[in-house]
Amino acid sequence: METRESDRDAVQNRKILFDTAIACAKNGKVLFILPEELNELPQLSQDLNQVDRHYLKMIIFLYAPNSKSLLEGVASLPNWQNIPSTIILDDLSAYCNNNKFQNACGVAALLTDTAYACSRSLKSTCKVFISVEQNVLSERNCKTLQELYEISDVE
Repeated sequence: METRESDRDAVQNRKILFDTAIACAKNGKVLFILPEELNELPQLSQDLNQVDRHYLKMIIFLYAPNSKSLLEGVASLPNWQNIPSTIILDDLSAYCNNNKFQNACGVAALLTDTAYACSRSLKSTCKVFISVEQNVLSERNCKTLQELYEISDVE
């Protein structure tokens, strides 16, 4: 079975995001939002045996297959006992149907507002990382999103 380039990119992207989640888990809870459930953890850049398993427990997975479930999941955050200090969204394109840039802005606004509320509760900064493919929004629109919502860039 041949793997398409976009599939390889998605796997590589998820690996980077998961490495970022583990690094951020050293400073607090991480909310990792995915459009579908994981069958297995992404391959890490470091050996899983070397990762303190405590940090893996600091990652909370939220499976949100559509915009409505994303909104419902994020809206329930104030009721959580452990507020995240980092929010990571894997695959923004899953929430950008017809009006891609407009929907992407809505999701980015939702997550940055949520991060702001988390920051107030934690009395420290809550970071937001959003994964988006340039072929979905164009490089210019991706940069605009980053600038508008002060979204971090992970390489």
